[in-house]
Amino acid sequence: MIERGARQRRRLSGPARLAIAWIAAIGVGTALLRLPPATTLEPLTWIDALFTAASAVCVTGLSTIAVGDRLSLFGEIVLLGLIQLGGLGITTVSTFLLVAAGRATLTQQFGASEALAGLRVHPVRLIWWVLAVTVAIEALGAWVLRHVWGADGSWWVAIFHSVSAFCNAGFALFADSLVVYRADPAVNAAIAALIVLGGLGFIALYQMASWCRGMLTRRRRRLVLHARVVLAASLVLWAAGGLMFATMEWGGSMHGLPMGEKLLAAMFQSVTTRTAGFNTLDFSTMREPTLFFTMFLMIIGGAPGGCAGGVKVTTVVVILAAVRARFRGTESLALFNRAVPAEVVRRSHLLVTLSVIFLTLVVAGLLVAEEVRPVSEIRTDRFLLLAFEAVSAFGTVGLSAGVTADLSAGGKLLIIVCMFVGRLGPLVVALAVIQPRSAPRYAYPEEEVAIG
Repeated sequence: MIERGARQRRRLSGPARLAIAWIAAIGVGTALLRLPPATTLEPLTWIDALFTAASAVCVTGLSTIAVGDRLSLFGEIVLLGLIQLGGLGITTVSTFLLVAAGRATLTQQFGASEALAGLRVHPVRLIWWVLAVTVAIEALGAWVLRHVWGADGSWWVAIFHSVSAFCNAGFALFADSLVVYRADPAVNAAIAALIVLGGLGFIALYQMASWCRGMLTRRRRRLVLHARVVLAASLVLWAAGGLMFATMEWGGSMHGLPMGEKLLAAMFQSVTTRTAGFNTLDFSTMREPTLFFTMFLMIIGGAPGGCAGGVKVTTVVVILAAVRARFRGTESLALFNRAVPAEVVRRSHLLVTLSVIFLTLVVAGLLVAEEVRPVSEIRTDRFLLLAFEAVSAFGTVGLSAGVTADLSAGGKLLIIVCMFVGRLGPLVVALAVIQPRSAPRYAYPEEEVAIG
């Protein structure tokens, strides 16, 4: 029996270990947030503590409580620790500690590198670089926010929002997120810059830093395909999102605002809807078409190997390029004069397919769980509101049209599962629960099936 248990532990796959580590972190966070010192009034209920811990570890930002009002300083420190752990990734943090102690195996080092999409980068160097860059960016962000806010914010408030923004968590200590700073260009620019840096992914940042260093030392290096795809797709999505918000909400949620404030709000919402969850506009008052198109931005998300969620911009680019290649009648797929392996295309299609199936099941479950409950006092479009909530959780965005706190216990559990799967990725979760199978020793004859 002992030998059998040992063999089963050895067979536990990397994705399964990662999922277990994430669940353990959520469990510890839930227990800490349930402690009386973590709140200012009565302790959180188990479901609210679990929801908050899961949202923090999954760097989502959805919350059933007013964080700034309900949590004490100890509770906020616990929350920030969970955000930092989720943003960097449990695999990277644990491997970093082992590397620092000199006990990391080569398998563990490469596991962390793979979790960061560490293409052609030495794993140990990448881990140290990630930690150094994270500390530097978050410290600089906190310094900027402290001086921008002045008397409105303490060092703790600045540090909290800097870490939350860089980790793309979207938790704010203000009751209305950042709506009160909607007209402040400095706050908008600082938070947006932190969101962008966290959403581009560590490997893209590493590659861009290497490219810039080569330009300065006159040792030119080619910017690799991954970084070029991430940059190009992100720029297109930021511009398209800003145009969408400006067009659809000009006379809606932005009605009565000065033109400069409208443009600033449109661009900030375009940046934050892809992954971060901060908002300077009230999403509960937005038009249905705006919420619908925002869902597309949220499900796309940011870049791999970073703090962002969603199916990732590279996945969407690969699928669109594959469709374009098919229309042109070509089998091979190329981006920026570089061929993309067929396996990458297959994984991209599988990832999107699993995501759509999963989201369909979650939305259906929410419709059943919330059937007899009013999900909003000011809106009647129940299906859109619940779908928006599910997509926001899956994309680990954290935006809400104002229904999170009103969900039933069953609805909250569904959103927790959605955040968990969205952070790890449906493909990783599927690989964690599906046992590897050996190749069959025989093959069936092929036969056509009519489609379309």
